[in-house]
Amino acid sequence: MAPDRALVRGGTWGGHPVQVTEVSAAAPEDVESWLEIAREVEPLFGPMPDFAATLRRNISRGTALCVRAAGGQVLGGALLRAAPHTQITWLAVRSGARRRGVGRALVAEALRRCPPPCEVLVDTFGEDSSEGYPARRLYESFGFAPAEYLPDGPEGGSRQRFRLRLR
Repeated sequence: MAPDRALVRGGTWGGHPVQVTEVSAAAPEDVESWLEIAREVEPLFGPMPDFAATLRRNISRGTALCVRAAGGQVLGGALLRAAPHTQITWLAVRSGARRRGVGRALVAEALRRCPPPCEVLVDTFGEDSSEGYPARRLYESFGFAPAEYLPDGPEGGSRQRFRLRLR
């Protein structure tokens, strides 16, 4: 069983500087802050009508991770699907917190919680989405490889599955 919190120390990952960031399990009091992020990314992700309920279920299962600012505001979050269907099902970072290692810390902690051997999946934006370019590069920097194309997202943008085999 993974601890509820992991401290990701400064340094570099994939050539990017990373600040000291604590990734922890999300709590019920984080829901409103997460919903702010969901509203912010909705134009890119597409409508998420049941997101609050999905988030609450993940919090109760311990599969919702987040990074909080000193004042408690959620800067970024990730939802996970546990083995045997290991997947990062949702990941977003508040626009004001991007390029500071928040997404990188969330992916690192998500992968740390995946017991090898396993395959980890993540569905992200297609190559033709310029706004999705940072997400694709983030996953590739961890060794995820582009795989099959998926149906277009609800906003009309292309989607692609990425796969990472942990041994």
